[in-house]
Amino acid sequence: MDKQAFFAAVAEILETEATGLTGAESLDALGNWDSLAVISFVAMVDSDLDRIVDNEKLKAAKTLNDLADLAGL
Repeated sequence: MDKQAFFAAVAEILETEATGLTGAESLDALGNWDSLAVISFVAMVDSDLDRIVDNEKLKAAKTLNDLADLAGL
């Protein structure tokens, strides 16, 4: 999975448009970054990328790029 595919997958989780995402977007600005989105993100990274997300690092994530880093992209 490349970053654009990753951003599209995260946008789907957040129920927002994926077009034009650069990674610098704030999770708060995208909306819908709640506990359900967090669980969906962790499950997606585990199943699609075979990675375990560190909970403390996930709590500190502020942007899409932070999520991509956690996913190993």
